[in-house]
Amino acid sequence: MDVPDFSGRTPLSDVIVGSFMMVMSIACGCAYSIILVLLWKDHDLMKMASYKFMFVLGVFDVVQCVPHFATGIFTITQSVAHPDLAKAMGVLATPAYVAYTVLTLVLSFNRFIQIYSPPLDAILFSEKAVINWIGFSMVIWLLFASALSSPWATIRYFPDQYSWDYNYGLKFSWIVQKVEMIIELSTILISAVFYILVIIALYRTRRRFMSNSNSRAEMKVLIQALVITAYCTILNFLWHNAQAILPPIIWTYMAVNMMWILNSGVYPIIYLVVNRAIRDKIHPRQVSVQDHPMTTKHHIRSDENTKCKITRMHLDGDQNLGDTFRNKTKVQFVS
Repeated sequence: MDVPDFSGRTPLSDVIVGSFMMVMSIACGCAYSIILVLLWKDHDLMKMASYKFMFVLGVFDVVQCVPHFATGIFTITQSVAHPDLAKAMGVLATPAYVAYTVLTLVLSFNRFIQIYSPPLDAILFSEKAVINWIGFSMVIWLLFASALSSPWATIRYFPDQYSWDYNYGLKFSWIVQKVEMIIELSTILISAVFYILVIIALYRTRRRFMSNSNSRAEMKVLIQALVITAYCTILNFLWHNAQAILPPIIWTYMAVNMMWILNSGVYPIIYLVVNRAIRDKIHPRQVSVQDHPMTTKHHIRSDENTKCKITRMHLDGDQNLGDTFRNKTKVQFVS
């Protein structure tokens, strides 16, 4: 095995890399927090098991932004300030990501069961069952947090390497690392299998699926989950096997660490691209009667000083004004 080469860093690169880490962690954390607040306030979305899982995924992601911001400071100063602080950042970062991957598997299983057996889905992902699934992920988080909080295992950030690693001088660090690797790689691979089966099922029954009134919402969830799983697959493979395909230099480890930080930004980006309802809640759109193609002169009063404006928080795919009135109407008359 090639010996990692951690040469090449300079004081300038320390500032650039560290600043970039801080900016990315702040941007991802703020964007994700906005999405989580909007989700929490949307009672219709939060009734769906998949969105409950995605909400908890978001919480784990935002938690990881805290140690990522701290590592930016560590990189600039080339110091972790105190060993206990470095250990605490590892306790925040790694267990949250492990729990994240476990929930990713649960989400893929939810998508799979919903397509192949709706009656079973009603049992396995009932309101009470969803709480149990989330509780299971919390148990995984607690076990890893306890292990890394102990004096026998530690993962910490190494500023001079721009990356994280376990302290293998502690006798149980290698066990925690192996368990982490097995959980992360296996959950992502199994999730990929579930999504392949879901895609096959959708292809075979595409007409029946598209005739379902909820097909659009379900397709959005599927796209979001697929992208998250694909990104996690690449990240986890490179994290544990980067030396197999990439040169063992400091910039390789830095790039993989950057991918971990950006993992907290993938979900908000997908949400903003795919989910029009979320976009419209951030930037409400207005539909004017005068500008609507269905409007005729008979719909507008002749008085030029009087305007009728229809304000719609989000249309979310509505194709005609009638749907707008029926779904959510808010009419303002301005004299």
